[in-house]
Formats: sequence, structure tokens, C-alpha cells
Amino acid sequence: MKARLSSPHRVCLLAAWWWLLPFAAGAAELYRWVDAQGQLVYATEVPEAYRAVAVPASTPLPPGTSACEVRWHRYLASAACFDQYRVVGGGLKPEAFQHCTEVPQPEPCR
Repeated sequence: MKARLSSPHRVCLLAAWWWLLPFAAGAAELYRWVDAQGQLVYATEVPEAYRAVAVPASTPLPPGTSACEVRWHRYLASAACFDQYRVVGGGLKPEAFQHCTEVPQPEPCR
């Protein structure tokens, strides 16, 4: 004998599924750009002022980028990825480790 959901239960189940659908897609794409203060920024949402210069974080770095700068790019991209999974109190959702790669903070460039 199959169990059948009543109509209100089906509506609730459908609504819950519809609400969770965006979260099932995984992490949002990361972008990078340099802000007005000259700071490198990694984020999932690009402010209007930087949309013309923002590139996907996976875009290769320009030729001549130092090894130290490459390490910092990798670290900042990792931190931005994990930020998407932060919860109140600073913890992380477990799925963060399925989508993001932990990169230790590098030494300052000289």
C-alpha cells in the first residue's frame, strides 16, 4: 500500500523544494577585481561600479604575476568561497568543504 500525501502536504513539500532549489545548485561563481583603493577583492556579487573590470576568479592571472601574489590570489579566492557557507557565530556549513579548497594564509610579499 502506497502512502499518499494530502493536498496541503503536497503544497508544503513543493514549496520547501522550490525554496531549497537555489541552494542545491552549489556555490556561486567567484569574481575578482581591484577596487578604488587598489585592494584586490574576491566576491560572488560584483558592485555596479566594478562590473566592467571584474573577471571570474578562475581567469588566469596576468603574465609577470609573482609567486607570492599567486599564493595570495589563491588564499583570497579560498576565503571568498568559504564565506558563502558561513553561519551565525562564524561556523561553516559542512558542504563548504565539498565546494571550497582550504588554502593557508601566505606570508606577506616583500
